[in-house]
Amino acid sequence: MELPAAEKTLNERLASAMSASLRIPHVVARFLVSRGVSSISEAHRMLCGNAGDVLDPFLIKGMESAVEWLLDVRDRHEKVFVFGDYDLDGMSAVTLMTRALAELGIESDWRLPNRFGDGYGLSASAVEEMHQAGARYVITVDTGITANAEIALAKQLGMSILVIDHHQPSGDGLPDCDVLLDPHQEGDTYPNPELCGVGVSYKFICAVYSRLSMPEPTKFLDLVALGTLADLVRMTPENRVFTKCGLKSIECSCWPGLQEMYGDLMKRHGSVGGIDVMYKFAPLLNAPGRMERPDPALKLLLSPNMATANALMAELREWNSKRKQKEAEITDMAQAQMKAMYGDTLPTVIVVAGNDWHVGVIGIVAAKLAQEYHRPTAVLSIKDGMAHASARAVPGFNWHKALFESRDLFDRWGGHANAAGFSLAADKIDELRTRLAASAQSQNYTGEEEVATEPYSYDICVSLNELIVDSSQYMPVHENAKKNQLISVLDFIDLLEPFSGNFPYPVFRADNIKVHRLRELKGGHLQMDISQAGSRVFPAIGFGLRKYKNLLSKPVSVIFEPTWNYFNDKKSLQLCIKAIEPYTETSSEGN
Repeated sequence: MELPAAEKTLNERLASAMSASLRIPHVVARFLVSRGVSSISEAHRMLCGNAGDVLDPFLIKGMESAVEWLLDVRDRHEKVFVFGDYDLDGMSAVTLMTRALAELGIESDWRLPNRFGDGYGLSASAVEEMHQAGARYVITVDTGITANAEIALAKQLGMSILVIDHHQPSGDGLPDCDVLLDPHQEGDTYPNPELCGVGVSYKFICAVYSRLSMPEPTKFLDLVALGTLADLVRMTPENRVFTKCGLKSIECSCWPGLQEMYGDLMKRHGSVGGIDVMYKFAPLLNAPGRMERPDPALKLLLSPNMATANALMAELREWNSKRKQKEAEITDMAQAQMKAMYGDTLPTVIVVAGNDWHVGVIGIVAAKLAQEYHRPTAVLSIKDGMAHASARAVPGFNWHKALFESRDLFDRWGGHANAAGFSLAADKIDELRTRLAASAQSQNYTGEEEVATEPYSYDICVSLNELIVDSSQYMPVHENAKKNQLISVLDFIDLLEPFSGNFPYPVFRADNIKVHRLRELKGGHLQMDISQAGSRVFPAIGFGLRKYKNLLSKPVSVIFEPTWNYFNDKKSLQLCIKAIEPYTETSSEGN
């Protein structure tokens, strides 16, 4: 949709002022303006960070009591059991808490649930097992806010419980724990309620260290970055500071497990970005828990040395291969069921269920189906008369609201707007379908919202000549940067990390593109060199874009992400093409 002329002019003036004041390429300034950055100071904050965005941890409701609880445990020389969820946010929180307790001189042990035996979150069996192991003091991280019955059991058994969570309360009252930290509880006015589980855990440890006059434990921010990105929480100013610093520290992490992962996954090349965490680190760390049990991943994060980390990394790769195979099988079965059940008329909310589908991968399958069909999707695995589900949302639909309205159907449920999990009797699945359709209607979600959007959205149109700039004209982006050196605009885009959640990776469009040296690779990928109106030639790759091959003999428009390519220990700019269209004179109108 074409912007009004007056708005275009205002945007251009702001981008020009931003470029001149901050000494950044005009294309980067235009990108920021397109994302809603409305002032030079806001742009500076995104490029360089702002320590003032880090808030006082004692603003969180219950923080004083939580600090006193832990210091009392330390004074008593008691042992603490740390119980966390089995996803990466939970494992990062358990790792942070375990390492911090060791520094504080507090003995600890940890527990993670097994999604196949224990299900989601704290369970009665986990409480009983910890009690039998001698637990008197327990900290739950990234879980606990909805575990009312389980925490009541723990209290009956004589345990003292500190709950650290970031999920929404169930609506049936808060758990009767000794202390509760959750920025979503009623009466909490903390300015950043969008912290993830490891984020709230970090704020707690910062408060404890502050009370003891210890330095701020920023070495834990690499763990905070992992959980924040993997859990897709909003990139609020505080979350952005934590994640930006945490991504940088992964390259020189204190922890052998992350050192091993960085060397193996990044080949010790350059900085780690949000996409690297989402598509390299997170799948590997989540793989064991999806297939059997999460313990190997947590043990990697807690590795005492590089030899142990190396062995565990090899084990995680094996688990990830098994996960990919099982995921592909269930995706095929789910799509076949959709075709048989719905035909060409999709419901507003997709619900598919299969006997003994692997519970560990149904969340990934749900995400794939939601993305492909533009519908909120729940994938259920049925076993022994019970269905265990994982659900993923699309814009306009809130899973937490939908499940809350039907909570009488569930044995257990939890999650947030974008992702949730639940279990119910298999004979209630049809009733659930009816209720979800009604909930979609009450949320004014029709399922048609995505239809009107363009096939592949992008931020701004660019000229390929804008992608390479003279370093002498702009702010320094490297400590060892040389003057009058040609550098990539991607060096400046890297300063805007993290890209995730509500701030996705930049996508550009370029028109009237000529293709050189086109090569088709195995798997239907296209590798090529491209240029535009006499510009330099840029290497490009289009994954899975073979179907567009016949368009490339003539000028085209391409939508792409600028990415780094590493080869022979050198990095260079490579354009990752997402979509290809025939070029016409009106191709770029409206931007």
